Amino acid sequence: MTRLSAGALVWAGFDGPAVPGPLLDAIERGRIGGLLLFAYRGNIRSREQVRGMLREAVAAARRGGLPPVPVGVDQEGGSVVRIGYGAVFPSAMAIAASGDPKNAERTARAVALGLRADGIAMNHAPVCDVNVDPRNPVIGTRAFGDDAAAVARYCAQWVKGSEGAGVATSPKHFPGHGATTHDTHHTTVDVTADRATLERRELVPFRAAIAAGASSVMTAHVRYPALDDESIATLSPRILGDLLRRELGFTGLAITDSLDMSGVTQVETPEHLAARAVNAGIDATMFTTGLEKQLNASEQLALGVRPAILGAAIVRAAAFRDRFGVDVPDGPFDDGPGRALAAEIAAASITHIGPPLPAFGGPIRVVMFVPERRSPVEELASLETHLERALREAMARSPCAPRARSSIPRRPSGRAPCSPVEACSAPFEAPMTRRLSRASRRSSRTATCRHRWSRWPTSSRVGRDPAASRPCGSSGSPPVPRVGGGDRRSRGLRAARDTGPERAERAAPPGDVGPGSRRPAHERRVPRTDDHPRPRGDDPAAPRRRRDPVQ
Repeated sequence: MTRLSAGALVWAGFDGPAVPGPLLDAIERGRIGGLLLFAYRGNIRSREQVRGMLREAVAAARRGGLPPVPVGVDQEGGSVVRIGYGAVFPSAMAIAASGDPKNAERTARAVALGLRADGIAMNHAPVCDVNVDPRNPVIGTRAFGDDAAAVARYCAQWVKGSEGAGVATSPKHFPGHGATTHDTHHTTVDVTADRATLERRELVPFRAAIAAGASSVMTAHVRYPALDDESIATLSPRILGDLLRRELGFTGLAITDSLDMSGVTQVETPEHLAARAVNAGIDATMFTTGLEKQLNASEQLALGVRPAILGAAIVRAAAFRDRFGVDVPDGPFDDGPGRALAAEIAAASITHIGPPLPAFGGPIRVVMFVPERRSPVEELASLETHLERALREAMARSPCAPRARSSIPRRPSGRAPCSPVEACSAPFEAPMTRRLSRASRRSSRTATCRHRWSRWPTSSRVGRDPAASRPCGSSGSPPVPRVGGGDRRSRGLRAARDTGPERAERAAPPGDVGPGSRRPAHERRVPRTDDHPRPRGDDPAAPRRRRDPVQ
């Protein structure tokens, strides 16, 4: 086993498509023990770029006589995907909706093979949280569901698939983040369930994942008074030592969620944070931002952690590094089988609720309520773009499908028209109801799509009579109140909220929307994000808070 120092317990994130020179020097000197990659920070652009970047990190470790540092990403699927140039899989909840736990194993194996092809051997997945509170702003579809036994089955299969393909799993967020209504990226959270409830609910999936062979476990910045009434899990010797190590028998790597999150910085000062976590039982401290902080962390650990505890943590970190610190392959990698599997599981996950759908004929208009970006954890691009492309491809392949009608003129750039998808903002309010009613009068069918855990009643009924295609729960029903504090901006469009003529004519391209438009009602649309100035680069989302890392 390689002899390492306190720096082996420090994992670092960075900005840009190359590892900064100071971090490479720290890897060579043994002061950094792992790397973290994120798409929104510009780390991931293409397979060639990622491989070249990680080869530099491998070379730096070799110059210091050390094995390569392990590299970790959050490749959960769904909205939490860091590497988008390969096969992208549905979310955990969609996999569970397929009804077959083997799909979790197949997904995890395919994801792991894609990661190993780029020199990445740690995936911060699966999410073992039992999402019992539908208001949860950070877990939601990242969880396999709200039933502990079912979540445990899928988590165990995920662990088997990933570990069997050579990529470490990191079941999270121990001992459970599913019963919260706040996001630990922004604040400290308490779960007030009693010990008996935690045993039969939160801990069940973690027990299954550990029994299946998980190599690491990621902790939650959540306080559980029934387990420790003083410290959050990341800083709790009772939770990490008594519960995780002794009761659950876990012997692998205990890694923190990001130590830049408000859920932990609100309870401990930065200069003491890493040492307190390792003294509590942590083996890997995750610093996603702050180069100076990352470079000083190894010295803080060497001076602030009791020698016996530090030595035991370094032994576990060294064993993990010997197994998952890998070289970067050179050969090509075929994503085709993974993409086919992702499409198969996505199709199997589609669940119809309600009366049988009628036969579709004539023009079809699909209305998608674009989900809000509810947490900094999400990094996917606009979903409506992908849905529209998929609908066009499906219609082009099917000889029986009605031809998609273009209700939107070509843009000057020459790009294809944007129908048949009409993107709307997530909140379902009266102006949107009227807009959909006008659309349905001239369309044979109107279908709406919505997120299962959406806090807004946006489902609709589809019937043979176009008038029956009215949104449920919107006319005469007050919207569900926001929860969790703070106003979260939607990725969707807010123009539908204001139907005043001045706003409509100002927001829409000429001749498309507004009282002076000559276009019939069924061809008018809610303005898309492309019609509005974007506040930051090519991303229509609100600017991200840099202090809130993505985990």
